[in-house]
Amino acid sequence: MVGILVQEVMTDRFQKVDINAPLSEAVGIFEKEDPDLILVFDGNLYKGVLTQDLIIRSHLKWDPTKAKVKDVYKPAPVVQPGDDLSRAAKLMLEVDLRSLPVGESKAEIIGVVNDVAVLERVAQEKFGKDRVENYMTKDVITLTPQDTVAKALATMRDHAISRIPIVNEEGKLEGLVTLHDLIVRFIKPRFRAQYGEVAGEKIPPFSMPLRDVMIRGVITILPDATVREAVATMRDNDIDGLVVVNEDNKVVGVLTVKDLLLPISKMTEKEARFYLQLGGDASTLSDFTRERIISDIKRFVDGYESLLGQEGVIYLYIRRFKEKFRGVHLYQARMRISTDRGLFVATGESWGAIQAVHDALRAIERQLLQKAELEKDLRYAKRFLEKLEF
Repeated sequence: MVGILVQEVMTDRFQKVDINAPLSEAVGIFEKEDPDLILVFDGNLYKGVLTQDLIIRSHLKWDPTKAKVKDVYKPAPVVQPGDDLSRAAKLMLEVDLRSLPVGESKAEIIGVVNDVAVLERVAQEKFGKDRVENYMTKDVITLTPQDTVAKALATMRDHAISRIPIVNEEGKLEGLVTLHDLIVRFIKPRFRAQYGEVAGEKIPPFSMPLRDVMIRGVITILPDATVREAVATMRDNDIDGLVVVNEDNKVVGVLTVKDLLLPISKMTEKEARFYLQLGGDASTLSDFTRERIISDIKRFVDGYESLLGQEGVIYLYIRRFKEKFRGVHLYQARMRISTDRGLFVATGESWGAIQAVHDALRAIERQLLQKAELEKDLRYAKRFLEKLEF
């Protein structure tokens, strides 16, 4: 455990909105107050949270002028003021949120705690003296200025990432593109056009080269900088990630808030080696389906422990399509497993969420076996199939 309590770094200032309020009311709060998130209440009972990203993505599903808060909000756990910061970090990773409500119960919310506050406080201890290179992601996916917006979006989708450094042919950093910016500039206008909001306005094409849209003057950090310096840089620039470059400005890694929360989260429960984050339409799954998926992923991780490594984060994005076959929806499962042994990404698509996840797991299984040059060792494949009860 870290030995520092949530109440030491929480703030009692937070924004709230009623679950039945129009979404436009929440949008107004974000525009006026710019909070990390808004807490959603049903009367005096806490129900979940709203973030700007949730609202932006919601515009891709329905008419935002008619949506209500209840259509968009996301359930999130409550952290108790007496909890250790390591538990707060663990929950932030599990639900993929940068802030969480603080209270004794859902009827007694007294504040919020955010990731930067957690990192700042823990960075004051020994952890803050560690080097960035010990926590950064080294297998960095990059693109060039000549690549298109379409390629950037496809790359982010296929690899379940939200930012891509843009480099020249020598590997030197020239810019950065983020999923948030691309959604706002290229995808959201297309949705709004369906409702006449941007009628007659020219919508930028997906074929536009990244040199025309990338962020320039990217905030960077050296691999031998300290965690404390990295946290301060992210705080001062209000960003949740840094591109790591060497003295020649060549990209050698990426460091995000999540990369730093992970070791902190493990200070409380050493047995929790892998954290699973569910996103997309996962909230619409039945309890049985969700529990089966979680159980199958756990069995997969246990079965391939020697190949996956000792710790990591599993991101699973579930998408449900309208198409049905014999009453069962078509699902897509995009999975990204980031471990101390490497990065594994795969997509599965099938009728039913469980089968889609199984397809993604099979694809990752093939990657593991290929990487370990164990294609001919059938023990792993047999164990996998047995554990999933095929």
